[in-house]
Amino acid sequence: MDDVLTLGKLTSGNAPYFPEDTDLMAFGDRLVNQFKLIKKDDSALNFITDGEPYKVHLDPKLLEHTLYNLINNAFKYSKGKKNPELSLLFKPTEVVISVKDFGLGIPEDEQQHLFEPFFRANNVSEIQGTGLGLSIAKEYVEVNKGRIAAKSKLGEGSCFEITFKT
Repeated sequence: MDDVLTLGKLTSGNAPYFPEDTDLMAFGDRLVNQFKLIKKDDSALNFITDGEPYKVHLDPKLLEHTLYNLINNAFKYSKGKKNPELSLLFKPTEVVISVKDFGLGIPEDEQQHLFEPFFRANNVSEIQGTGLGLSIAKEYVEVNKGRIAAKSKLGEGSCFEITFKT
């Protein structure tokens, strides 16, 4: 029910937005440690960085909700596979944050619906979910003046990329 209310707020333009200069390296370290505490098995989140780090002006709370959802999905849909990855790529005019898993993957003909509310791919019916997480993540990214895209190959995994111009 919380997800439905959140999505309603977002689509009506009533999302809180409090941007600040954010240290994404510290942010990534915090997420890695959070998931270490949450995970009850040997799985972990691999953290990869490239480029010269700098702070990015965005709402860290919105970014945290977005990445938490993407990382949680990465673990959920790749149980027993290679560990998911959180990557930061610092370029001169943009930063790209990606979350990659090595799990189920998404059927190609269903990928265009990924960010629609209540959409769930046909190969995940046995895995619990509401189909709202990615649509909320997309809205949060857009409130933060970024864009999100997904690449996936069935049986090989998925990668969600968030780009912020700097």
